[in-house]
Amino acid sequence: MAAGPGRRPPGADLTVQRAENDDAGGGASGGTAEAKSIAEGEVKSVGPGGTITYPSVTSCLAITVYLRDGGKVGGHASLFKASGGMYSDQILPEIKAQVGKSRVERIDVSGAISSWNPAYLKTAIENSNPAPEQKNDPDGIRNVVSSALGRQAKKVSVQETPDGTLTR
Repeated sequence: MAAGPGRRPPGADLTVQRAENDDAGGGASGGTAEAKSIAEGEVKSVGPGGTITYPSVTSCLAITVYLRDGGKVGGHASLFKASGGMYSDQILPEIKAQVGKSRVERIDVSGAISSWNPAYLKTAIENSNPAPEQKNDPDGIRNVVSSALGRQAKKVSVQETPDGTLTR
């Protein structure tokens, strides 16, 4: 019988080893865990054992979702849209899309918390008229992130960090 849509060829072995069950450190070949750098206005993911680096976090927020399988999804939200990047209000929906139905362990929001108004995560500062004033509201940021990602607020930690590169 020939293979067709929804059918496997006779004698085909469809055994597949899933990356999250691989003790070699994720989906990268040769046992090397992947490392990705996330620039302002970007969202990326890494498999189990992978590392995310957020360069030049000064007035930004680094949002990292830790998945139960060991993978991570991260977004680098900037106060003002970086060239070629997304607006701040596009970061959380893109993180949610990349997380999909994966099980979430916890969420970390780090960076210039005191420079952000939680409203900037709902409507980019460039698209607000008038723009809400900056305010140091970690609980507000926690609530916006948990609501946008559909997770309990207790899973979200929010912390002010010094300027520089963050690695997660």
